[in-house]
Amino acid sequence: MAADAQQTPQQQLDEQLRSFEAALPDVADEPGLYELQVRFLGKNGAVTKLRRLMGKVPPSERKELGKAFNRVKQAMETHLATRAGELAAAARERDLARRVDLTFIPDPPRPGTLHPITQTRRELERVFRRLGFDVADGPHVEAELYSFDKLNILPDHPARDMQDTFFIERPTHLDHADAPALVLRPHTSPVQARTMLQHGAPVRIVAPGTTFRRDDDATHSPMFHQIEGLYVDRNVTMADLKATLYAFVEAFFGRGLGVRFRPSYFPFVEPGAEFDMQCPFCFDGQLSHGCGLCKQSGWIELGGSGMVHPAVFEHCGIDSSVYTGWAFGFGIDRMAMLRHGIPHLRHNFEGDLRVLEQFTSP
Repeated sequence: MAADAQQTPQQQLDEQLRSFEAALPDVADEPGLYELQVRFLGKNGAVTKLRRLMGKVPPSERKELGKAFNRVKQAMETHLATRAGELAAAARERDLARRVDLTFIPDPPRPGTLHPITQTRRELERVFRRLGFDVADGPHVEAELYSFDKLNILPDHPARDMQDTFFIERPTHLDHADAPALVLRPHTSPVQARTMLQHGAPVRIVAPGTTFRRDDDATHSPMFHQIEGLYVDRNVTMADLKATLYAFVEAFFGRGLGVRFRPSYFPFVEPGAEFDMQCPFCFDGQLSHGCGLCKQSGWIELGGSGMVHPAVFEHCGIDSSVYTGWAFGFGIDRMAMLRHGIPHLRHNFEGDLRVLEQFTSP
């Protein structure tokens, strides 16, 4: 209600108090109460504005006007506190009157599931543990020494180019000649080097984990997962490697799938070979006749393998005249796609629940 310009300041204050008291019963909650308080007592509230009249009245009337202002303000604050108590009591009554059916059995929370890559990694670890391998691990940020030098990857090898590998900038306090060069490990092979240096021979391990390379296209990701195996002992041959891969494929895919080697070059093995398995999607129990997934070849490439190069043994303190060994490696992401029929690599990394909820944890 607008104040009458003919009223005295005290009358205008009384008018505002009556307006306040009339509006107070309609306030039903705390936000409404706060809004009413701001409306009358806020920085630009109606009562606050009237206080500015103090300098316009004769000095003899200022004392009475000050008393009137304090009386109205105190009355409003008392009403606000009383109404706040009433609202709190009403809210408590409503809460106490609420009825809860304690016999109601709610739906159980939806259980989470392991990511298909995690499921695949754990299954690979179980398979190789049953074959007599230990599971080893290593750091993601690795010294160039273990990533390349100990593995017979020479300084001019393309893998050591910054276009292929993520190199870590040295901290300022390590910027001197003997500071180690660091990389995001491009493979899990450094775990093999560290294990041979620490434990010597014989050794039988698999090293699963996350690896990083500067690949980013439709069929590659800059972050991916590998598992590598290493077996070093006396009189170890390629026949042991092929038998192990046969046993792995049988245990992991549950079929009598064949394995074949194709000659290939890797600096840390000699001789080296790519190893393939028969395509499980077009396998009839004896042959894989070819399908879209194996590009009509009947075979699917799994990874690389070979006999450990004598230079690697020399770098890792193992006598190559006494011990021989083999190593292999393949992508866990690819194995997850083969095992679960995942059509695209990107599904492994997008975190789309519509995809991930299709895979239940074992």
